[in-house]
Amino acid sequence: MTERLASDLHTVILPALCWSRRQPDFYAVTQDVSREGIAFRSAAGPATDEHLTCSIRYIGQVDARVVRTSDKVFVVRLMASRQRVADVARTLVALGREQGRTFEATRAHPRISPTRKDVLVTLADGRVLPGRLINVSASGAALALDHTLPAGASITIGSTAAQVVRIFRDGIGAAFAFPFDQGQVHAGIRL
Repeated sequence: MTERLASDLHTVILPALCWSRRQPDFYAVTQDVSREGIAFRSAAGPATDEHLTCSIRYIGQVDARVVRTSDKVFVVRLMASRQRVADVARTLVALGREQGRTFEATRAHPRISPTRKDVLVTLADGRVLPGRLINVSASGAALALDHTLPAGASITIGSTAAQVVRIFRDGIGAAFAFPFDQGQVHAGIRL
């Protein structure tokens, strides 16, 4: 398996509709782009070496071959000319940069790094996962998790109800169901 280098990795989240001869239309979301290819998250699990057609928002329709699969993630390489592959890569990287700037510019509350980072995350089905707080604000938190959770999932962080609103490598961003007053957010906060 090829190791993906962080300096070579560009996060970009775009919806896609994919299909192949083996399976009908299924939804996927781009996760990142690197020299290895485009990584997608999806409940559908295409097989390694499977040929897919994917319609990616802002990119259009592309033909690809699955080069790697793991739990709910698959990586594809485009089957196109070098020029087309380079154009798609440049567009994805540019869109990823825009997404990063847009997200940072819209933060409503300052982030703090809590002193107590270990936290339990309870899923809607009752499962409990260990998590580690990255930062907290009045409106939400970023957590490192060893498990992948889908966007929109209802969770409880400690005793605080929240919803997954962002997925990133090895973690999530969650919005609290009932935001805190800014004065309640400090390094010693307990969720």
